[in-house]
Amino acid sequence: MPAIRFIHLPPRPGPLLKGLGFVTGVTAISIAAALCYEQYKKRELVRTLASMPGAGDILPALRTHSEMVLAQFGVGVAPTSDTDGS
Repeated sequence: MPAIRFIHLPPRPGPLLKGLGFVTGVTAISIAAALCYEQYKKRELVRTLASMPGAGDILPALRTHSEMVLAQFGVGVAPTSDTDGS
């Protein structure tokens, strides 16, 4: 009588695990895109403020409040929410 061989395969991920992996990947990409966009908006605000005459003297003091300052000068930049805690 021949010997029976068992082949042990690793368990296959179920549909729930695949779905959670997909959702996790999409969430990570969305968060990364949002953080990159916030950095882009802050850079644009600093560039706009730095292009104003005499801004080099006061730029370090205005780093955290550039949106308010630009609004007072009448520059058409929409204020962004400060989500990174700085």
